[in-house]
Amino acid sequence: MPEMVFGESSLSLLHISSGIKLHFNALDALRGWKQESLPPVEVPAAAKWKFRSKPSEQVILDYDYTFTTPYCGSEMIEPNYEKKGLHWQDTDERIDLAALSSREPILFYDEVVLYEDELADNGVSLLTVKVRVMPSCWFLLLRYWLRVDGVLMRLRDTRVYCAFGSNGNAEPVVLRESCWREATIQSLSAQGIPSDSAAYGDPNLIVHKLPIIMQKNQRLEISR
Repeated sequence: MPEMVFGESSLSLLHISSGIKLHFNALDALRGWKQESLPPVEVPAAAKWKFRSKPSEQVILDYDYTFTTPYCGSEMIEPNYEKKGLHWQDTDERIDLAALSSREPILFYDEVVLYEDELADNGVSLLTVKVRVMPSCWFLLLRYWLRVDGVLMRLRDTRVYCAFGSNGNAEPVVLRESCWREATIQSLSAQGIPSDSAAYGDPNLIVHKLPIIMQKNQRLEISR
């Protein structure tokens, strides 16, 4: 398990009229990590000693110690509401970036850390979710950020967006965009990009230099 798992922390969005709930939490994210079960990221031999609790121990990193997760959130219908089926369907619709860049007041904002691990001082593995609510819509960013010093950077972003309609009782139109990026430090250095990991404490500084390896756009479909 990561060094810091904030199992009591979560972020939920509930549509009162329909009972549709989007929920973001550490335990479901870690279930995704276990199911994906990526091979371990190789670290330099000189760094392996940091993973030891005793100098005499041999370190065998035979699991994904980065806690990389494909998790995009959890969806459900609250009890005592009409039962419906929920699933994400691929779509050509896109999140309205113009609406997000408008000068609307932010009515509510919050950020929740779900889990974090410093990889025995070899980098960082961090899963956070943040949300902001404006008069016309809400927007959420679930971000998994990994930096293994001298080896790899990986970023998995999930953006979720819902515009408020004139009919508050109508079922919400929720769009989700997932984008995975990653690159080795070696490949970045070959492009002339600084390889000093300390320069990338903030993933926003490197995000557009990491190549996209997966991208999809989805809409939440509701069936009875």
